Amino acid sequence: MYQHIVIAVDGSRTSAKALAEALRIAKMAQSSLSLVHVASLRDMAIEGVGALDTHQLHDLAFRQAREVLDKAEKQAINEGVSRVDCHIAESWEGGKDMADALIRFADSRKAELIVIGTHGRSGLAHLLLGSFAENVMRKTHCPLLVVRGEED
Repeated sequence: MYQHIVIAVDGSRTSAKALAEALRIAKMAQSSLSLVHVASLRDMAIEGVGALDTHQLHDLAFRQAREVLDKAEKQAINEGVSRVDCHIAESWEGGKDMADALIRFADSRKAELIVIGTHGRSGLAHLLLGSFAENVMRKTHCPLLVVRGEED
C-alpha cells in the first residue's frame, strides 16, 4: 500500500472532500501524509490585493496558507494520522505552474500517491481558468487520485 501520500489543500469544499479521502487511505495504509498548499500569487494580485508589494503579497499568501494547513493538519491528527507534515509553495503563473510545484514536491518526497480535488469545470470556465487537476494528471508519473466536489 502507499507509504507516503501528498494531498493538495486549498480550504475549498472540494479540497475538504479530497482530504477526507486521503485521510481514509492514510489511516488504512498507515501512511505518512504531506499536506501541500500552492498559493497563486497572481490570482491574489488580480483579486484586489494588487496594492500590496511583493513582500506583503508573500506574507499574506503565507498567512492564508498556514491557516488552511493548520486546519487540515489538526483534522489529520484528530482522525488518527500520526505522521503529517505541511508544505507551502507559491506560484506566479497559475494552473500549470501550480501543478508543477505540487509535482516537484511530491517527487522530492518520493510520494506514492497524490490526492487532489477538482471543481470539474468545463466549457468556457475551463478554458479561462485552466485545470489544475488536468495539469497534474498530464505531468505526474505518480499515481493520482482526483476527487470531484459534491457540487459538480
